Parts: sequence; structure tokens; C-alpha cells
Amino acid sequence: MKKVREGTFTFDDRIWSTISENAKLFIRSLLTYNAEDRPSAEAALQHPWITELATTQVDEVLAMNALDNLSKFNSDVTLKMATYSFIASQLMSKQERDNLSKVFKAFDKNGDGKLSMEEVKEGYLEQYGRIMSDEEVEQMFRSVDTDNSGFIDYTEFVVAATSQESLTSHEKLHAAFKMFDKDG
Repeated sequence: MKKVREGTFTFDDRIWSTISENAKLFIRSLLTYNAEDRPSAEAALQHPWITELATTQVDEVLAMNALDNLSKFNSDVTLKMATYSFIASQLMSKQERDNLSKVFKAFDKNGDGKLSMEEVKEGYLEQYGRIMSDEEVEQMFRSVDTDNSGFIDYTEFVVAATSQESLTSHEKLHAAFKMFDKDG
């Protein structure tokens, strides 16, 4: 609190090592001690870090594969869904998670962390160039929206958008087994 009151701070802690310089510059500008020197909300929204995130480019092949898997996903069995959720959250590579995160963010137009039926329809139109019928979207939501919230949240999206073959690969299943095998 003393550093906050003095208006001094650093990004020396290890947690900041993975944060981009643009993000640190943005935070630095928001934490400017003198209120008159801080950016307005409008100016903050124009900061390069914000505008860069808003224009993240999505690899079309990755997006199309994710969307194809999303439309075919079926979570009829609760245990199967729980297993896929565990594997997706614990055993996917950073690259796999980053790729799906980009696709999700491209669809999540309002940035609320969940996909509405309208956002999915718009995303399909933008990525596939085809219009999904209301019936197709509703069928997808029945399969993917496992908590019946009326939205597809990020975890549901990751599980459904990842191919089942990838989630159940020998390596991932072996790693999951090792995590639970207490005898080694």
C-alpha cells in the first residue's frame, strides 16, 4: 500500500515475466500517480495493447476445425463430458489452448466470456461463409451447453471445439492416468 500511496511500482516480480511490454505500458499509464496525467477511458481504449487484442487474427484452418468439431460435438454421457473437461483443462498444450482462445475471442463479440446463439451464427457466417439455421444452432446448444445456461462458456467451447481424437489421444490418456496413479 505504501508503494501505491507513493505512486511507485515495478514489474520485477516473476509473475510479470510473461506479460507483454505493451500490457505493462498500458498498466503503467493507468497507474499514473497524478490523476490529470492518466488517460481517459476513451484514450485507454485506443491504447495499442487494447487495439491489438481487438484485432487478433484467427488462423482460418484452426477456426474451421474448431467450428466443425463444435457443430458435431455430442455430450450425451456425463462421465465422458467430465473426462473431456479434465483433459482439456489440465492436459492441453499452451499452443492448443491459445489457438482455441483466439477462435473463442473472435466469436465473443461483446467480450462477456460466453457465446450466445447470435454470436455463434455470426461467427459461422464470418468463418465459414454460411448461414446456420436456428434449428442447427439450437441443436448445437443442446449438445454443447452442458449447464443449460443458454450460452456456451469458454470451458464448454474448448471441450466441444477440440476433436475427440485429440482429447483421447494415447499421450493425453496416459498423462491423465499417471496423474491419478498414486502407486507410480
